[in-house]
Amino acid sequence: MNAMRNLLWTLSLLVISASAMCVGATLPADAALEAAGARIGTITIRSEEIFDLTDPHENKRLYRLANRWHVNTRAGVIRSQLLFASGDRYQHRLLEETERNLRRLSFLREPHIRPVAWHDGLVDILVDTHDVWTLQLGPSYGRSGGKNDSSLEFQDHNLLGFGKTLIAGASQGVDRNSTYFEWRDPAVFGGRWTDSFRLANNSDGRDWRVQLYRPFYALDVHHGGGLTLADATGEDTRYRLGSEYDRYQHAARLFDGYAGWSHGLHAGHVLRLSAGWRTERDAFAPLYTGVPPVPVTLAPIPADRDLEYPYVRIDWLTDQFTTTRNQDLIARTEDLEFGLAASLQFGLATPAFGADRRAWIYLLSASYGAKLSERQQLYAAAAISGRDEQPGATDVRSSADLAWYWRTSRHTLTHVRISGDVGHALDLDHYYSLGGDNGLRGYPLRYQLGESRAQLKIEERVYTDWSILRLFNVGGAAFFDAGRTYGNNPIGVPQLGWLRDVGIGLRLGNDRSSLGNVIHIDIATPLDGENLSRLQFLVSTEATL
Repeated sequence: MNAMRNLLWTLSLLVISASAMCVGATLPADAALEAAGARIGTITIRSEEIFDLTDPHENKRLYRLANRWHVNTRAGVIRSQLLFASGDRYQHRLLEETERNLRRLSFLREPHIRPVAWHDGLVDILVDTHDVWTLQLGPSYGRSGGKNDSSLEFQDHNLLGFGKTLIAGASQGVDRNSTYFEWRDPAVFGGRWTDSFRLANNSDGRDWRVQLYRPFYALDVHHGGGLTLADATGEDTRYRLGSEYDRYQHAARLFDGYAGWSHGLHAGHVLRLSAGWRTERDAFAPLYTGVPPVPVTLAPIPADRDLEYPYVRIDWLTDQFTTTRNQDLIARTEDLEFGLAASLQFGLATPAFGADRRAWIYLLSASYGAKLSERQQLYAAAAISGRDEQPGATDVRSSADLAWYWRTSRHTLTHVRISGDVGHALDLDHYYSLGGDNGLRGYPLRYQLGESRAQLKIEERVYTDWSILRLFNVGGAAFFDAGRTYGNNPIGVPQLGWLRDVGIGLRLGNDRSSLGNVIHIDIATPLDGENLSRLQFLVSTEATL
């Protein structure tokens, strides 16, 4: 049997070699290379400048200065993200998966990995990436729900070309003012470990967070694990019809350590098993001000929670990916995931472990993506979490989401999203809000509050071939939002039924900067309600269009 296998392998190799000689530089097909057991030869890393100076439209003084002042990503940083090495058997899917991983790095754009030569049973690989401008120094501004956010900060998402992120700044927001420092490293010492650290000194307290973990960085990885530590004190603000109602003190501590195992990729699916220990401590207290003290907290506050528990987790993934452009981003390659993904997590908290109660704690989620046709896609997701404790089910939160994309032309796309959340016996800090900051763009932020909510979004998106100074790709959207909350809430916000708004917006896709999300500039008007501003002006940076 082994002799026959060796004979077939040798014949396949001879056929491929003959084919390559006959067609000159033409490479054999991926399937033929894999069937022949081809190995990876030389891997060349080519990191392109931000602007292509061979293009007359980009060979300008501003672009030349940007290239000169920018430190290019070092080849070792990109090499540390590769899922293959010289001498490995050639597998085309690993080239595609590496591209997906590289697209998640904010300091690179449009990575392209391909075989470029075939010789002596070896396939030479070219890894081609493009840098983006990663140094940001100066002010930023955002507005939603009638409130402004601003910041002044230094940040670099590719410090000295090493792929590290350093952020330091000060911000003024709706809930608090803050000075902060943050560090992130996606490849500690050039390996597969990731770390992050954040420290903030806020007007209402302080918080810090540390993470160190080795993720399941590829579908065929067999081990992962990590540790998260966090501690924060601050004030939670509750809103009534868009105006501040009251505040209370909230101190939160978190510890989460886990280790995971996977059998890797088999038959297009991945199963992962993890076990860990989690501590969640939340303490709440009323606030007072003045002399004599006057209460700032007017309504009941959440009860303290001290949950310490071991847990197990099961994840199921499907290896079914493709790419597109001009869907949720503008003029950038996007990864689409189809098939089923699911996760189940169960834990048991008891006083024996240090918890303040006995409770089963669970989290279940699932999503499914389907390609209905060449122009249409449908995505569905659902999740439920909660605790089973005396006297029964507590803090149960369930959600469902359905999103439909229909590409109506080369430059237009219709997007419809329907979502809902339902709560049962909720902790008082887990009620659902709805307003200008999370789904109703024509209304003040946190305008409604309830045990459940429902939302509808309809958008007609427009993508153009126009760019501003080769920096911003231009698009737009016309939208209709509708939503409402249901049930009681701890501060007596009246339920106003269905609320609707319409609006239009400008979209700017930034593909030459590490802040490569989409800039939204919207004008919206509410169709329901009284004593509201007839126009809401919103400015934000979103992960999607």
